[in-house]
Amino acid sequence: MTDSSLDLQELEKLRSTSFHRESECPKPNIAEASHKWRLILEPALVGAMMAINLGQTSLQNFYLRTACHELNYTADVCDRGVGAEFREAEADSQALVSSINVSRSFIGSLISTIVLLFIGPWSDCSGRRKPLLIIPLVGMCVMTTGVLLMLIFPGASTAQVLYVVQIPISMGGNFGLLLAASFSHIGDLCHASGRDVTRTMGTHRAAIQIAHVVGSVSGPLLYRRLGFYGVFPLVLLLQVASLIYVVVMVRDVNVNRENKIWILNWRLPLNAVQCLVRKREEHKRMVILLMLVVALGDRMLLSAEVLLAYMYYRYKFQWDDVLFGSFLAYRNTISFAGTLLILTIFKRRLRLSDEVVGMLSCTSYIVATCSLIAANTTIFVFIIPIIGIISQGSQVVQRPLLNKQILPTEQGKIYSVLGALESATQTFSSPLYSLLYTKTVSSVPDAWLIPGIILAVIQLLSYLLTRSLKRLTPNESIPEKNVPLNKIEANCDPTKEKDLNNKEAKSALSLCNS
Repeated sequence: MTDSSLDLQELEKLRSTSFHRESECPKPNIAEASHKWRLILEPALVGAMMAINLGQTSLQNFYLRTACHELNYTADVCDRGVGAEFREAEADSQALVSSINVSRSFIGSLISTIVLLFIGPWSDCSGRRKPLLIIPLVGMCVMTTGVLLMLIFPGASTAQVLYVVQIPISMGGNFGLLLAASFSHIGDLCHASGRDVTRTMGTHRAAIQIAHVVGSVSGPLLYRRLGFYGVFPLVLLLQVASLIYVVVMVRDVNVNRENKIWILNWRLPLNAVQCLVRKREEHKRMVILLMLVVALGDRMLLSAEVLLAYMYYRYKFQWDDVLFGSFLAYRNTISFAGTLLILTIFKRRLRLSDEVVGMLSCTSYIVATCSLIAANTTIFVFIIPIIGIISQGSQVVQRPLLNKQILPTEQGKIYSVLGALESATQTFSSPLYSLLYTKTVSSVPDAWLIPGIILAVIQLLSYLLTRSLKRLTPNESIPEKNVPLNKIEANCDPTKEKDLNNKEAKSALSLCNS
């Protein structure tokens, strides 16, 4: 039997199983009702995100210290923190790190893009999301172990340090794979249990923001008191704990146990891309593509923030790691309050649409970033997060907007292509951001913020167009995923309702036969 015939049979099995699940009228039971109130992935995401923020400033300090020593500055100058000689060493060290980041970001993003293009579609064929949650956590654990080994056995160059950090986490699909797997798993549960997609994903975003706050505050303080050896073992402990939680507590919702498709099947990436661009009813495809633009913009802004923010605040405002960590904690606390404001007031009380919330979020980000460019004092910088209190709202609503346009059997493919495109975009954006900062840090350190304002304007226009398309479709034919189970049972129509869902399922699954 040839490989292609085997693939066809396995994909046909998936088609038959998922097709029947789509067409059957769900029945509520005790397990599904109780599941509505359980934790889903919050502990794992909190642990992983807290670990990232806990080690963020320590990693940056490790990079800069290694670069400073490699440039033959004395240990006294590298660790002084004040004075003209330190400022010179700091500028040279940042330039060296940024120049290496150009190639490192490209290679790391390329690796994670390839991983995402294969493993995401495979998860749809197999129905398994759990392996996608495990792989990035393993990559993070290997990365932190490598950092500890370089601290125990010093002597590595700046390039070696940067690549030892980048390669393991990229081979694990980066944090993008963890988010893609998380949203796919959450989408499966929402479809099965009747949870509201926007509120459930918003709750996970809020949990991530809490982890941001705790990690941002604790990281610099631990580094000051205990040094690298106090921070990175705790980072590794959190990553291992998150990995154990996923292995022990997480269960896949809809597994196709008869699936035998190989994870490296070359047809999987092509199938995923076809699923993304296939023709859909009404304006669904256009909305998906617009949300793709928004998601790519969010990823570029986030990657630039992680890559350059610490060095920017350290150079322009002469902050140390403790003050920067305190600012991150304060900003993420304000952002968490903004998320609660969106979920409780904008969504539940005012019942604003996701598109309107997205537009308000982009406007808030533009005003806050312009204020940061104009800022020249620390006090004014601490006022800016209040101005941009809902600037992170785009990340709260764009995934639910996308989720409402696709079928449960498409989530792995769509989110994997999205993650791969995010990673591919970062392949080009991060080196360009690093190059821009390297060229302008000594003259116009604010220059790297200008592309972010342009991206936010594009996102604003994307939300506006999505809103316009929604108004052109008064009776949306999107299959509801958020309705309560008893409502589904009451409205179950054996002809019209099933025909609509089956038509969409056939269109999506027929791509597997190409």
